[in-house]
Amino acid sequence: MKESDKTLILPEFVRPPDAVAVDLDGTLFDSNTCLSTRNREALERCIKEGVPVIIATSRPARAVSRFLGEELINACSRIYQNGAIAIGAMPLAGEFKETLATELVRGIIDFILEMESEMRITVEMEGYEFGTNSPREPDDLWEFNSATPDMQLTLEAALRGIPTKIAAGGLSRNISHVAEALSEKFIDDISVVPADENTFLNITSKQATKPDALRKLLKSQRLSLENTVAFGDDLPDAGLLEACGISIAMANAVPEVKSVARYHTTSNDDDGVAIALEKMLDRLSGT
Repeated sequence: MKESDKTLILPEFVRPPDAVAVDLDGTLFDSNTCLSTRNREALERCIKEGVPVIIATSRPARAVSRFLGEELINACSRIYQNGAIAIGAMPLAGEFKETLATELVRGIIDFILEMESEMRITVEMEGYEFGTNSPREPDDLWEFNSATPDMQLTLEAALRGIPTKIAAGGLSRNISHVAEALSEKFIDDISVVPADENTFLNITSKQATKPDALRKLLKSQRLSLENTVAFGDDLPDAGLLEACGISIAMANAVPEVKSVARYHTTSNDDDGVAIALEKMLDRLSGT
């Protein structure tokens, strides 16, 4: 056991949790966007022991497929795009999607570009194709968007589809003023969640949140948020940790996430998810 493992504040489990919900970037993934063998094995052990695992991320499906691989993905339920899309895997069930009206998306894009004309806008749809006002070359497209050229569309082409999320960023500086202005102008229609130290905005339907998507998936088996373990590190995870009864913040989490979490583990670079899950599974198995 590492010395850091001895100073954790982790739950003392007396019964199995109903589920485990885990964010990806800054949580399950290390700083190089890699899934360690230890973290992978901890998730696989949960699944083998009958504990449903839900991946809860702001990323679209194409990126999750790239970094996790199909075998693990198919064994997990998934919440994509900050709750805009949710897909159950046994024992959970159901598929849910919260969309954005085309004219609403047009209005949001115009409003953003009036404030910050150089911002990169991405309109996500089902999780594979997307539209952008700043197309990338193929090599950069794969690195930054986990996409191939056929997935990259114009904004206008994306608006002819079914938008589910708008992502805005690209200035490499704090854009919290844009988030505040959007939230005020479109208060009844959208949720605006900053990430990456307020340099990036996730914009979805007001009804699209990680906790609401998780609640729908758990309902299929009459499972509870109160007995669900949730891991997170950044602002898009705060609502999820607030909603779940067994909330665990990473050591690298932002202060807002640490303040709402009941428990704390080591950082994403020190297998913090695995450390917590191993303790849970060892205790429940009596080892």
